[in-house]
Amino acid sequence: MINLVGLEGEVPDAWGVQGMLTLTLPSPDKNIRPNVILTKEYFPKEVDLNEYFERMKESILKRGIKDLKITDEREIVISGVKGKMMICSWDVSAMASVLGKENEQLKNISPGQVVKQVQITLIKGALVINMTASFPGDKFEIYYRPFQQFLKSLKITA
Repeated sequence: MINLVGLEGEVPDAWGVQGMLTLTLPSPDKNIRPNVILTKEYFPKEVDLNEYFERMKESILKRGIKDLKITDEREIVISGVKGKMMICSWDVSAMASVLGKENEQLKNISPGQVVKQVQITLIKGALVINMTASFPGDKFEIYYRPFQQFLKSLKITA
């Protein structure tokens, strides 16, 4: 059975349930949508947390965002499952220059709009859960507190 807010469905036993879920936090700013992207997938075999997290971190660093800063990195445990967390930040205009100015939405971004992002990876055997929470840098603490409560509410039953 899958159960998402407002949507339920019976899933046959032979089907695998993997997926991505985007949660948006309330924001008074119509242009900013603080969000959490959560993915869950099963790999063919067990995955080493440190190796996987380092590969993920390396891919973030290779994006070429010149002012990307990693401000925190630590081990965590959520619902009894070991994981790693990293907090990074960058100026959105630097990301826009990497993605290219041909994107109409990126043309109005001016320097000084900082995004802080929390990256979390949890691994239990072959189950890999990733979360990416993106919040405006100047309001990070406002959004980070409810995100921490969300993390405390998670129950990993697999």
